[in-house]
Amino acid sequence: MAPSHESNGGTVNLRRYAPIAEALALLAVTFPLALVFHLPTLWLLAPVAVIALTRRPYERYGLTLERPGSAAFHVCVATLVFAPYVVGHYLFARWWLGATFHLRLPPQLAAAVIDQFLIIALPEECFFRGYLQTQLDAVLGKPYRLLGAQWGVGLPLAAALFAACHVVYGGPVRLIVFFPALWYGWLRARTGTILVPTAYHAVSNLLMSIMLVSLS
Repeated sequence: MAPSHESNGGTVNLRRYAPIAEALALLAVTFPLALVFHLPTLWLLAPVAVIALTRRPYERYGLTLERPGSAAFHVCVATLVFAPYVVGHYLFARWWLGATFHLRLPPQLAAAVIDQFLIIALPEECFFRGYLQTQLDAVLGKPYRLLGAQWGVGLPLAAALFAACHVVYGGPVRLIVFFPALWYGWLRARTGTILVPTAYHAVSNLLMSIMLVSLS
């Protein structure tokens, strides 16, 4: 018989919440280890190991390329997001900080591209959008629909945990990553693969680097 807890005259099946408990336990173990040993790849290795050992389908966690989205879809999304992203940074630096813009590329650009895609974006998207968001959705459901994406409360909860983890690296101001995390979560729900939010995550970080070295 499944464990249960009596509350208000009803029975709550604790087994139902096992996916969330598992995900939070893995987060509690992975986060300090990745922080102390400077191993962001643990965000990739830990959930993949759990998925493999429990013999779950990789596709359930977005480890697939089945529905990456059409070229037209990505042109629209990239234009609607990256154009305001770049223009907003430029206007803020120009009007608020008095900076001038001279296009420059970050030093060691090739290494930066590899780092952003494989060391930062892929592990983080694998854990937070692939594994954590999926585990939360398994319990909380996905009753809502937005622009072709079926989603639930698990999406903003995963984004909030993602942002909370970033506070360690830069203080409370890093909570702002909650908003791009919502976008990455939507991309995961819309396309079904973590590789799409991984690409946008990496490009966002690279664009930020370009803007920082170009504004002086």
